[in-house]
Amino acid sequence: MKIAMVAEHANPLPAHRGEPACPVSLHVCAVSRQLAKRGHKVTVYVRRSDPEQPEGRTRMARGVSVAHLDAGPARVLHETDHAEHTGAFGTALAAVLDEDTPDVLHAIGWTSGLAALHAQAHSEKDQSGVPIVQTFHSLNASEQRSGLAHRPDRARMETILASRADRVLVNSTDQQGELARLGVPRHHVSVVPFGVDSDHFSVEGSASAEPWNARREERSRLISVTSLTEAGGAERLVEAMVRLPEAELLLVSTADDRTVALDENARRVELLAKEAGVDDRVHLTGPVERKELPRLLRSADVYVSAASYDPYGGTVLEAMSCGLPVVATATGAVPGAVLHRTSGVLMRFGRPDEVARSVRSVLSTPTMSSAYGIAAVDRARSRFTWQRIAVETELAYERSRPQQTERDHSDEDETELLLSGSSH
Repeated sequence: MKIAMVAEHANPLPAHRGEPACPVSLHVCAVSRQLAKRGHKVTVYVRRSDPEQPEGRTRMARGVSVAHLDAGPARVLHETDHAEHTGAFGTALAAVLDEDTPDVLHAIGWTSGLAALHAQAHSEKDQSGVPIVQTFHSLNASEQRSGLAHRPDRARMETILASRADRVLVNSTDQQGELARLGVPRHHVSVVPFGVDSDHFSVEGSASAEPWNARREERSRLISVTSLTEAGGAERLVEAMVRLPEAELLLVSTADDRTVALDENARRVELLAKEAGVDDRVHLTGPVERKELPRLLRSADVYVSAASYDPYGGTVLEAMSCGLPVVATATGAVPGAVLHRTSGVLMRFGRPDEVARSVRSVLSTPTMSSAYGIAAVDRARSRFTWQRIAVETELAYERSRPQQTERDHSDEDETELLLSGSSH
């Protein structure tokens, strides 16, 4: 099968090189490589975000290539500007698809979905027989329920894209339910969760002691790989440390800027830790190379997250695969990954007192903590390997069929209006 994977703002090459990368880039990288191992040919189409990125296609792995398309400035765009150049990206995509027509068009994210529809509509060849599979890693409707910003254009487009795609993939049953509330039939949506490289993230291997306090025997170690913004829950974890004098916490930032000292959010978290009197037990570090992350995870006793919304659950899965019991807020994709009181503890709100109580319940019973860790490894390896995620993605491709019925013209007009507006 010839697969065109459209990932406008999620270049998989940094993840392929083992550099810190966003979850979407990691997903595109892992799934495309696994699909290629299953005999498919995959081309990932991304927007050129750096003038140094090469012309034409770059071979990423056997059977996988990455094509950079010119659309807007050759620099990284802020998330709020992602849709601004999608019309131009869709036009460029149409031209390359005319030269190399795929068997399936897989759009990753809502702007990529708009670009795929635009390309199909403006192609010189008849591309109507090529099914479109749409992946949503997150939905604005779900984000709103978690207290994040309402983005009306995006929310409206996500509903339209879900109804017009031949198959929709989401990370969790929570998102499937959200689409059902928006009128998208459940049978039209496949739940294909985020995955984990269980060979790289495993219980075997060394551990890193560098970031921790040298007095190892006196304190339990908690680790969280998270955004240091308010939604990431780092402040709630710091406040919980006041109630956990027997523990120390390592916060690994997922920010693009690898220099913690220059990060506004990091400075705010550090100030909070100092004011709370726990700065000697709370450590911050910038993004970690993926080859080093398993060593860091294995050095901890418990993985903890108080994020208000986690649509991926990727770092939770990586911690589970390294044998850590998990204490996390039951939000987004996390409830699908962590089995409550089997591989960890799920919290309803992630408030500081709730975090402290949940962490202590795990640490106070070493036998239970060990059992959680064993169950976590088993679940990560049996359900969430990238190999299995690729098989489920392939199955979704096979279930997709060209839409032969007449599409809703109001939806089509609205999509074109947004694209034409974004190209100016």
